[in-house]
Amino acid sequence: MVITCGNCGVRVEAVTKAQTPPIFWLQCPSCGDGSVRVKSGVVYPPAPAGGTIKNLPDDVAKAWREARTAHAVAAYTAAEMMLRKILMHVAVDVAGSKSGEQFLSYVDDLEGAGYITPGLKPVIDKLRRRGNIANHELPASTEDDSLTTLTITEYLLRGIYEMPGLATP
Repeated sequence: MVITCGNCGVRVEAVTKAQTPPIFWLQCPSCGDGSVRVKSGVVYPPAPAGGTIKNLPDDVAKAWREARTAHAVAAYTAAEMMLRKILMHVAVDVAGSKSGEQFLSYVDDLEGAGYITPGLKPVIDKLRRRGNIANHELPASTEDDSLTTLTITEYLLRGIYEMPGLATP
């Protein structure tokens, strides 16, 4: 049975280890962890949202995994809060920001260091606003809100960490 493993995120032909119809106990041949496919066809744990990004520092990679997993389990507000935090990690890592600053200073530092271009500024500002709403207002984030924030963050991370690696021989 082909699944995207919720543990490692790899699309695999899972091995059925046991079944008690309609439940299937599956093992991923890539990571060795288990999953369960229930009667409706849904596989648990769900695969993380978004994609795997190469060359992330450990702290950013952990935060990215947490945000992707939160979105996958419908914890949309939690995902947006983590995605906002990723901007802080990135600003400290590549733009010389100091930990503990006001959030807007992280965005300004990224812009000042050239990681946010003028055309990208409104998109990053949307990410900042979504994170502010998730952190400081009562309404819960929707799936669409979270997916938008996740997509913006993914492209930012790819541009900062993954794309420069393509230029290396």
